Amino acid sequence: MKKHLNMLIGFICYGAGVVCSIYYGLWKMLLLPIHALGTALFAGELTLTFVIACVVKMIVSTTVAGLIWCIGYIAYNHFKGTEDPDWDELKAKHRKHVEEERQAL
Repeated sequence: MKKHLNMLIGFICYGAGVVCSIYYGLWKMLLLPIHALGTALFAGELTLTFVIACVVKMIVSTTVAGLIWCIGYIAYNHFKGTEDPDWDELKAKHRKHVEEERQAL
């Protein structure tokens, strides 16, 4: 039961990471500044500082979206229980397999 609950929490964290990265990274930091620039241009109130602020937001938007997604993915792996493999054990199995192949020849 605990394993299923952890998987559910992991999927919720991953889904929240995806949704939040799309909302905040794509919508709030990319599309809204583009819309605001267009609105300011047509209203005749476009200033250099406003343009610079919007361009910085647009440039940083993909990085922020990726960061938010990564946080959700890390939380997913934490609850899923993903662990690094035992490399020493894998190497020993590989050596044993190679040795068996050599002896078979």
